[in-house]
Amino acid sequence: MSQPSYLIVEQQQQPAANLSDLLKKLSQQHQLDIYQSRQRLVGRGLSLLSKGPREKLEKISRLLQENGFTQWLLEPSKPEFIPPRIRALQIDNEKVTFSCQTKTVIFPKGATILAVFADMSGALAEKSVKQLLSSHAYRGRDNVRHLEDHKIHKTILQGKPLLDLYLLDKQKRVVNAVRIFPGKFDPKGLGERSTVSSVQNLDQILKLAEEYAGDFHLVTDFGLVNLPGCTLRRENLDNPETQRQNQISLAHYGWLLADLQRVGQVNPVSEESNGGDLTGAVATALLQKKPNLLATGAAEEVLPIAKEISREIDQASQEKQATRIDPVIAAAGLPAPPLSRRTCNWNKPSFWLGSAGAVIVGGIFTLLEIDSSGTLRKFVHHTFSSGAALFLFSALLVWSGFHFVRLKRQIENTPTSKVRSVAMGMVEIRGRAIRKYALISPMSHVPCVFYRLTKYRREKNNQWRVSSSSSSDSVPFLLEDDTGKVEVDPFGCRVSAGTKQEGTPGQVGLSHFSSDSDEKWVEEIIVEGTLLYVLGFAAVKKDTGPTLAEKKVEALRELKRNPQDIQQFDTDGDGKISSEEWDAARAVVADKVMRDELQKKQRRKKQEEHICIGKKKGRPLVIAETHSEEQLTRRYAFFSLAMFAFATGALGWGIRNLLIYFS
Repeated sequence: MSQPSYLIVEQQQQPAANLSDLLKKLSQQHQLDIYQSRQRLVGRGLSLLSKGPREKLEKISRLLQENGFTQWLLEPSKPEFIPPRIRALQIDNEKVTFSCQTKTVIFPKGATILAVFADMSGALAEKSVKQLLSSHAYRGRDNVRHLEDHKIHKTILQGKPLLDLYLLDKQKRVVNAVRIFPGKFDPKGLGERSTVSSVQNLDQILKLAEEYAGDFHLVTDFGLVNLPGCTLRRENLDNPETQRQNQISLAHYGWLLADLQRVGQVNPVSEESNGGDLTGAVATALLQKKPNLLATGAAEEVLPIAKEISREIDQASQEKQATRIDPVIAAAGLPAPPLSRRTCNWNKPSFWLGSAGAVIVGGIFTLLEIDSSGTLRKFVHHTFSSGAALFLFSALLVWSGFHFVRLKRQIENTPTSKVRSVAMGMVEIRGRAIRKYALISPMSHVPCVFYRLTKYRREKNNQWRVSSSSSSDSVPFLLEDDTGKVEVDPFGCRVSAGTKQEGTPGQVGLSHFSSDSDEKWVEEIIVEGTLLYVLGFAAVKKDTGPTLAEKKVEALRELKRNPQDIQQFDTDGDGKISSEEWDAARAVVADKVMRDELQKKQRRKKQEEHICIGKKKGRPLVIAETHSEEQLTRRYAFFSLAMFAFATGALGWGIRNLLIYFS
């Protein structure tokens, strides 16, 4: 059985505008998983996209080439040896000689050198993950920032650095190699470069190799890349067997990189190559229009003109492509969440059955304690003994039951819409949640579109009491389906989150808490990318920007700040602006502001820019993390039946107390 080929890609740090179309083609035409493909195409460094028969990978390679990805298609060679450890070195003008335990390795000046500078402690991988999580949390999925090269180099030196140097021949095949451990070689051979620090001596050898090499390639991504046989094991790093396996993985990584140097990369279809083809096409078209040029021998004069026309066409094409970039992808990062909008949701059953009910009951017991005459006690006694309190409680339960019935019927009677065809009024949409702001959950630090944090305190009777509650209901987010995006404002809504975590103060992201603590928190979150069901009222967003008059005033202020611009209205040339000239300037500025506003209104806005789904008085707003409408309606049906059942029980108990009271 022949060895499978590898298709290795150079990841793009920022996803391209055409990435979604590329992922669909990879899934439909080549049966590649969309999620895994995206993980392997977006990031930093190299990644194995697929392996298998070369004929299949060549088709995928052509598709990647058309979409601007640099890649390598190769049959990897097995490492013939592991680089030997050096004991000493000697430097002269023509070469660097490394003395190993069993042999001497010479690196001549001007040779091709591949340097693999690696951190064997796992600190680089851990720091890279933290950087990605932090960047994803505050900048968004499509605007993550990876570690910069100088930070990677510094992190490697601070961990457990290891340097492998590979000597390559003209065909980029491995001729020889050495492995350098800090503090495991005699630094005297470095001469004036030698320092008292073993790590700095290792860094000096790296700089020496770059100085002596004719063609130098430095790689620092070991432990960060997704390549077969090149995994850095981070558990039990002090175990000699783990260290041995990691050193073998580093050797596999070095030989694989040498293979990449040997086969050469498959470059994407560049604008330059297209420009060459386009130049020929333009020249042909000009000669067809002017055939007498060919007859007179002046065809050579056409080529410079064709190149200039081709360059202009390429530039216009690039500008047009730049305008198609999604503003969410092109943005530098997600903005900070808006301030909280506090309100009293008195029309919700949870308000009266929850916090308001607790306050009312607590207030009644407080009044009973301070009432010295006993009048209030008698009133409360007769209220409960006559069944009046139970009748009131039963009515409240019935009202709550009908509230859930109305929600259930509203969901059943509202058809599901696509984002592109959303109409104004009550709508029902399903899609994936995307953050509009840099919102993260306060305790578990997870990027999310909504969170609800409830903190509890243990009472003397060992019962938990709510001490505080907060949520992100003032932070809008986006809902995306296959037709577009729309904004959702969760303010005043009923949210059913699917992710719930608990912990104690000082603990983050734990699924359970210590029973010895007197405080705990419960956090409910909707993680970014979750499939949501939204029922709400769609309306045109209110324009929150400056008014037309305010824009005119600001434009006039800007005009005053620029003396060169305002001098164009000095018609009499006396160096001063008279009242008549200032009136003319105001008229010109007002006309320009008006024209700019008209141009903005003519531009077709996207759904998320001018439509928002939110809460309207008398209309429900439901946001639920569920995969089916039936699951949600069954839940509300259960709630309503439970309310009616408790109401019936309370009513029966109240009638019984009433009969006893009058008997």
